[in-house]
Amino acid sequence: MILLRNTTRSDLDGIYQLSQKDGIGITTLPNDRLVLAQRLDWSIQSCIKDVSDPGNEYYLFVLEDLESATIIGTSAIEASTGYSLPFYSYHVSKQTRFCPALNLRNDYSILELTNDNQGKSEICTLFLDSKYRGHNYYGKLLSKSRFLFIANNPQRFTTTIIAEMRGIADESGCSPFWESVGQHFFHMSFAHADLLTLTSNKQFISDLMPRYPIYINLLSNAAQNVIGRPHSSARAAMQILLDEGFYPTNYVDIFDAGPVLECHNQAVNTIINSKVVTIKQLSNMITTTDSHNYSIATTGIDFRATIGDVLLDSKQSECIINQDIAEILHVKPTEHLRIFNWSKI
Repeated sequence: MILLRNTTRSDLDGIYQLSQKDGIGITTLPNDRLVLAQRLDWSIQSCIKDVSDPGNEYYLFVLEDLESATIIGTSAIEASTGYSLPFYSYHVSKQTRFCPALNLRNDYSILELTNDNQGKSEICTLFLDSKYRGHNYYGKLLSKSRFLFIANNPQRFTTTIIAEMRGIADESGCSPFWESVGQHFFHMSFAHADLLTLTSNKQFISDLMPRYPIYINLLSNAAQNVIGRPHSSARAAMQILLDEGFYPTNYVDIFDAGPVLECHNQAVNTIINSKVVTIKQLSNMITTTDSHNYSIATTGIDFRATIGDVLLDSKQSECIINQDIAEILHVKPTEHLRIFNWSKI
């Protein structure tokens, strides 16, 4: 069985080992043990805070293969981007110039550095060990469980949720967009700049980024072709979000030009179609025709979630679950669960 849960300090070794497999481009999962330890502490402290409005909080979750006691994935939510450090994006806009004397029209696009997405909740740090990607429900649990956590704790998040998808780069970490834009202003590798966004106050971006719009048609063809496109490893995650109700925006990441998606939290399918039910009893013999079609999660800040079968009485808002699920979720009869049927999407 698999379990998604809040991270603890004892997870550092497992997360660090997982980070060795992600390559370059997942900014919030660096293969830097010190930075990872800081993010674990940030998440732990966020969970014990009494929060009435979203602020400088970060919630990190791990997906654990219980049979091997191995951490196989991560996902996270940042409550309010740019709360203590600026959050930059490129805004892609179109402009038109027309010359009546020559009867010529010129349509072109530009990139402008903005803080427009600052102050929004962001889902991030989604990564699943490649050995487990053949099981479609593993990735879904990693992604969708974050929305169950948001539904349980609406006061901790903003009404708008964004997701910055990993942009295109090759196996060596070479990004066509970075080579055509960032390299000329930062004079460092894409990987180094990417790590600095996590380990510094980001002042270097404000100091070095061009202050005027960048004309896209002046960039290399390779750079133009990757603007707003996800990395191959991010396509499945992006599709899950599109199915949830997210939509592409006119914003992209400033380093690799990966797309930025957005959705109002009350338009996210998992949030609006999830329900809180009371555990009526436990059983060892529940089977349904929709095996593994439910996300089953606890309702408290000590968050635990898995997948499995639920015998649901919608009229009474009650359910019966298997004993083994109750054991890994640490729940018992009369307690509450938040469940979501994946067939709703």
